[in-house]
Amino acid sequence: MSKPDINKVWKALAKYGIKSEKELDEAIKNMKPLNIGCMVSPVNKISISREAKGVKV
Repeated sequence: MSKPDINKVWKALAKYGIKSEKELDEAIKNMKPLNIGCMVSPVNKISISREAKGVKV
């Protein structure tokens, strides 16, 4: 994985009014919990059982 360009990161943060490390720390402290459940694909149970038996899916 390539190293992110720090200037691009600060430019993106500036769009949200974050211009310093202190403001970033405050924003992280005050953010609501993130529900990542919507980013996870459901697992197909048939595929798992076929793989367990050695059948290619």
